Amino acid sequence: MTHTLHHAGCGCLAMLSRRRALGFGFAAAATAATLTTPALALDTGYEAMLVKCIDPRFTTNTWAYMSSRGWQNLYSQFNIAGGPIGIVAPVFADWQKTFWDNLKISYGLHEIKRVVAITHRDCGAAVVAYGDRIKTDTAFETKTHAGVLNQFRDEVAKRYPDLKVELGIMDLNGAVEVVA
Repeated sequence: MTHTLHHAGCGCLAMLSRRRALGFGFAAAATAATLTTPALALDTGYEAMLVKCIDPRFTTNTWAYMSSRGWQNLYSQFNIAGGPIGIVAPVFADWQKTFWDNLKISYGLHEIKRVVAITHRDCGAAVVAYGDRIKTDTAFETKTHAGVLNQFRDEVAKRYPDLKVELGIMDLNGAVEVVA
């Protein structure tokens, strides 16, 4: 067996520089990561679909609510102005098919067990759908939101009788009032 000693000028050591060796290591790790099971896992077995408003004031609060239930990364999400209001109010009729198509996909693809529908206080979409009184009359606001949420539950039940539907009204501080 013949051993050849290389010298700095031959060029083969440049091909194995520390930077290049690290690059090969990262490339190997990335390739290995694409071959692992999670990338090939089925996208099923999720707990819920959250339906909520697009209002940025409630993004963190709805995430915290779902997380408090132990559902981090176990729910899909559908955001539309007014959340459930946007899905049942006649003024938003043009949006409704999009939600039902989306729920169909989430139900079939993710095998969700429930829909969590949350409206919130001081909702601009509720004003558009039900008038200015909703801004000044808390009892009217609560009654209207509860009515919308129950109508939403009825609509889901017509299409997916086996899906549980949980309803809530989120306060400005993030507390959720459950609607029966």
